[in-house]
This record gives sequence, C-alpha cells and structure tokens, in this order.
Amino acid sequence: FGGWDPMEPGSGGEFLDDVWAFDWTSKTSEEMKSKLPFPVSRHAAATVGEDTVIIHTYKGILTFRDGKIAEQATEGDAPLPLSMCAMTSIGDKVVLFGGSDKNQRMSSELYVLDTTNWTWTKLEAQCEAGGPAAMASASIAPLTNDKCILFGGAGLAPTGYEGGYGLLPKDDTWICTISEKNVEWERVQSEENPEGRVAASFNNLGDGRFLLQGGYDPVSKATFTEPWILSTD
Repeated sequence: FGGWDPMEPGSGGEFLDDVWAFDWTSKTSEEMKSKLPFPVSRHAAATVGEDTVIIHTYKGILTFRDGKIAEQATEGDAPLPLSMCAMTSIGDKVVLFGGSDKNQRMSSELYVLDTTNWTWTKLEAQCEAGGPAAMASASIAPLTNDKCILFGGAGLAPTGYEGGYGLLPKDDTWICTISEKNVEWERVQSEENPEGRVAASFNNLGDGRFLLQGGYDPVSKATFTEPWILSTD
C-alpha cells in the first residue's frame, strides 16, 4: 500500500498510491486495480479477521477488503495527525503506539480502535516506573488477547530532529497489558538485545517465539539483515 520512492538523489522522491498483491505460490507480485485515495508514506497496517486490512495514515483510517480500498470514518479520541506509528491487532481491535507529526513532535501514547463500532480510545498509562519514551517507527506484535510486545523505535536527541540526524534508535523491549481504559507497561530485560532500530518487521511465530527482521539505524545509516528470535517461554 503506497510508500515512498526516493528516485534520483536530491529529487525529494515521490509518494505512491498503488496497491500490490504477492502470490506465495508463484512468488510474484501483481499491481491491483485499486488505488489509495491519496499518495501516502509512513503509514501502518494490520489485518483484522481473515479478510480485512486496516491502514492508519496521518489523514485517517482506510480499509482494504475484497480487493477494494475505502475510507473509514471513526469516532472517539483519534491519533491524528500521526504517522510512523507501531500498529497491530488483537481480535477485533487495532492497537497503535507512538508516531510523529509533521513537526517531528513524537508520541508515547497508546490508542485502541474497536473495529466493531470504529471508535478510538486513548489509554491511560498505569505504571509507577513509566512506559516507553516518545518515539516513532517502533515495531509491535500481539502476545495474548490483552498483551502486546513492543521493540525499538527512535526518539529525538536534545538538539532536535536535525534533518533526521537527531533521531536516536532504541533497543528497548516492552510488554503492554491493555484493559478497557488503561495500559500497563513492563520493560523486558534480556541478556542480549538486537541493535536499536526503526522500521523493522516483528511477528508472532507461535509457541512463544517472535521474529524481528530488518530495520534501519538512523545514526549509523546501517540496514540490518540478521534475523532475531525473541522467546517468551
């Protein structure tokens, strides 16, 4: 769904509105007839149920179902106008954390979107030790029907954004426990952590194992290739 094509160096690149499908049998990609209603990048998506993809953009929510894109109105305390959020789903609910606005103001808030009535709820953090700092481009995956695991992301240095050079990658791992109105955060301590990064994929493999793949260090400009497994058992 969409994205950014950097094109020639110095051009500023181009935001995209195309939609592609990958066929696992033939290992090929095919552009679909559907288009996003506007070119967009730095968005997030999660699957709800077996046939619906929910896409969060800085302009609002889109749905993809039966090969068609639609704009979806929502109610409640929506996380606008954030982009670069971490997003996953638990049952009929979408969980969204962090992100940045166009002025590089970052968020440490967690929101839940109930897709049965399309209502957003901003959860209140309930933990003495505090939760993750404000950040963007973290990775999140579901753990149970009321818990998620969050890894990485990047916050701002005291000097500010500085054209991206002020982004500080994080290697924190957190578990969030979600209730109707609140979220409790617990930091996970491990003997060895992956390097701090943004824009990595993070997926629940089952049997208490999670796969972290790829990502980017905005300080060193390194792109990561080694996969990491987090075991929660």
